[in-house]
Amino acid sequence: MTSGPPPGGTPPGAGEPRTIDRPVRPARAVRVLDGLARLLAAGILVVGVGLIIAALVAPPAVAAAGLGVADGPGWSTVLAHLLVGVAGEAVVSLRRRWPTVIRVSADLAVVLAALVVIWWAWLP
Repeated sequence: MTSGPPPGGTPPGAGEPRTIDRPVRPARAVRVLDGLARLLAAGILVVGVGLIIAALVAPPAVAAAGLGVADGPGWSTVLAHLLVGVAGEAVVSLRRRWPTVIRVSADLAVVLAALVVIWWAWLP
């Protein structure tokens, strides 16, 4: 056996540095925005689940305790929290494969939707 080049010359790309196709880590600002979107989506979803439990349990429990009539948080508030929370979690789970521009836009949409629901449902 000889240790020379293979028959037919050198293969294409021989001697060039090998690069591995790895996803590029996004900039710090994008990662902070990702974290904020993840936090708000999860928080809105948890509050939505708490509100649906309150809407189902609170009125009969308060009436059974003899404290008067209770109507709960209202279904529009519950549905708004659940819709934004589920949509936000879907964006958070899918965004890793998206280009940076679309990822930032989706994160901003989640943050804006969460802030609108908070403003609409909780501020006077």
